Amino acid sequence: MKLFFASDIHGSTTCFRKLVNAAAFYRVDHLLMGGDLAGKELVPVIGDGSRHRATFRGTRFDLETDAEAAEFERRVATVGAYPLRTDEAFVEALRSDQDLVEKTLHELALERTEEWIAWAVERLAGSRTELYIGLGNDDYDDMVPLLDQGPVHYAHDGLVQVGDFTLASLGWSNVTPWQTNRELTEDQLRERLVELRRSSDPGRTIFNVHVPPYDCGLDQAPRLDDELQIQLVGGQPDMVPVGSTAVAEAIADFQPVLSLHGHIHEGRGVAKVGASTVVNPGSEYEQGSLLGAVLEIKPGRVKRCQLVAG
Repeated sequence: MKLFFASDIHGSTTCFRKLVNAAAFYRVDHLLMGGDLAGKELVPVIGDGSRHRATFRGTRFDLETDAEAAEFERRVATVGAYPLRTDEAFVEALRSDQDLVEKTLHELALERTEEWIAWAVERLAGSRTELYIGLGNDDYDDMVPLLDQGPVHYAHDGLVQVGDFTLASLGWSNVTPWQTNRELTEDQLRERLVELRRSSDPGRTIFNVHVPPYDCGLDQAPRLDDELQIQLVGGQPDMVPVGSTAVAEAIADFQPVLSLHGHIHEGRGVAKVGASTVVNPGSEYEQGSLLGAVLEIKPGRVKRCQLVAG
């Protein structure tokens, strides 16, 4: 089986389209998205007649026409942000109400996800390639009904047959400093990982678990203080392992032929945990760049694992 895997595109329309187009480019049997579809950045576009203004990542944009505003919105969607045409009164409400910010982001994430899936269904129609999409810790549970359409499938927690292999998915992370939507304690993760080990044959099982295993070389992230500020050593970020001990135990115990992860954007690489090949393709969604892995798998063996970028 030939598979393309990517994760953590966080609202980037460009990255999602590159993911779907990877089917033809790499001539794969299946596409797999490892979670964190939802973006995290809201960009109000304040209108005054045909003129608009917006601030994006510290830069102010004065948009003289509707066409300029539309092009600005397209560009911010490329790198994962959600533009919102609105007025000054609503922006003031957003400034004073974090719950309103979260509600607005949630609605825009669902709207964009629905648009993406419709585009993917149209793009993959007539091909033999199927797209499986899992969730991550920044995603929303009510995305799930949007993900099962035609050649697009929700990679639900648990086991699903994909070709000659069993895909064993878990779309949650361990606890993070940001208190995101889909987090579990290590004990809770350990309980849910039991289901993944009910697959009958490790040599034909692919783990698709959003959070990587602890201290595997693919889970290094900057150490933060209590105010979520990056801590430095010698002028450089102090990188520490932040993956899941429960996931590390499950891989070491069950030994799936392949274990796929995301979550830690800086953790790009390939490692071995016993006989298991462990992959984190990393993420550079903020640049509109899709990081991924092209994999050829046979029962009991990963024949090819190539990290790619586009």
